[in-house]
Amino acid sequence: MRQHLRLVALLIPMILVASNSYAAVKAGSACTKVGLKSVSGGKSYTCIKSGKKLVWDKGVVVAKPSVAKPAPSPSGSAKPMPSPAVIADPELSPKSIFASASVCQLKSDLNREANLGYQVNPAYLNSVGTVNLAIIFTTYTDAAGDDRAFEEYGKKQFPEVAKFYENSSYGKLKVTMTTTNKYYNINKPSTSYNLMAMNQTSKFWEVAVDAVNAAKGDYDFSKIDAILVVMPSSSSTVDLGAMGMEIREGGKLFQQGITASYINPSNKAPVMPKFLVHEIGHNFGLLHPVNQQSGYAWNVMYWEEVPGADLFGWEKYILKWIEPSQVDCLSTLPATPVINYLEATGISSSNTKLNVIRVSDSKALVIESRRKSEIDDLLPADEGVLVYTVDANLGSNRAPIKLFTNNSRTRVFGNQRLLVGTLQQGESIVADGVKVTVLKQDKSGDFISISRSS
Repeated sequence: MRQHLRLVALLIPMILVASNSYAAVKAGSACTKVGLKSVSGGKSYTCIKSGKKLVWDKGVVVAKPSVAKPAPSPSGSAKPMPSPAVIADPELSPKSIFASASVCQLKSDLNREANLGYQVNPAYLNSVGTVNLAIIFTTYTDAAGDDRAFEEYGKKQFPEVAKFYENSSYGKLKVTMTTTNKYYNINKPSTSYNLMAMNQTSKFWEVAVDAVNAAKGDYDFSKIDAILVVMPSSSSTVDLGAMGMEIREGGKLFQQGITASYINPSNKAPVMPKFLVHEIGHNFGLLHPVNQQSGYAWNVMYWEEVPGADLFGWEKYILKWIEPSQVDCLSTLPATPVINYLEATGISSSNTKLNVIRVSDSKALVIESRRKSEIDDLLPADEGVLVYTVDANLGSNRAPIKLFTNNSRTRVFGNQRLLVGTLQQGESIVADGVKVTVLKQDKSGDFISISRSS
């Protein structure tokens, strides 16, 4: 809900040539994605499913292409145009080189603060299953209702929340809504909550207590999981959003809630389309993951209107949407490069989504692939590999996620210029002593090389 500074930079693409030094493929050996092809020893192998395993088939002999001599032109001056080079699918490193995903599950010392450790505090909403959101509209003696809020939250904000989290979670999280679409009159002024102070004397939790007490005759709170209180636009406050609280009602303890209004009090404009997507993300334990002044083009928890709005793969992992079996963990780097294929995190499947290189108990380097999806509104130039570190001991607004980029690829979105920073085919980067190279791209993901930087 706040305005952020954005980075302005120039686009400087780099074009490199991919290495061809890969391990030989053998019929029956493990592979990682159905349909992958690899040429080795004069044969073309295809990754197939055999029982519960993915293995290379027996292969077929690749015929040597005949070279046709171009017919001379009448003038004798025309020359044939060279065909573009075709890069064969790299041969992947064996899965046996990877450690158990549990080795890369980070721990955090921030027990009382939202963090990116693998174990999410149980005080936050469950991120798997169904979450039923109660929307309660209130008025106060000094603030009349704003009827525009009924349509905004019932027909715009909530549908955006339901669509976002169903897609981002691969169908593992469903958000539903309960509301009466009427006002509950609170017999006190909005000034009584001292929300203008924005400090420990501000009683955001009391806003929720009063709303629940006024509405409990109409709502069965035993069937509610999350609470959103929509206040009048004229309420006395400078900001609204996610909050912690403790309310016991309907035999349940509610520890997370949200306050909102039709007009955003921080900028006096209507709330952005993904305002509620962002705020309920905090109720699931998500934080502001990157430096708020950096101007990144990624993650709705950074800014509601970025083009790459989907969550980072690491966040999907700790929310239990990406399974441990989809994470290839390296506790140390071997002497020879590791070759792997990452499918884009926006695609729902059981394929490998993340490479994680453990740095310490609380820090790791993460590699993921991004493509245009239901959530990510990406141009072809935006697609590619993201490389970033995760520090579970850094909290919200302290850059617990740091994006590494060696290019200045940006995207103008709205009136902002945002840093994209993806790596594309032939590009490399060195991050925390690790060199990551994109060997080849296809429509679904990226072949990458991971090695020690020299």
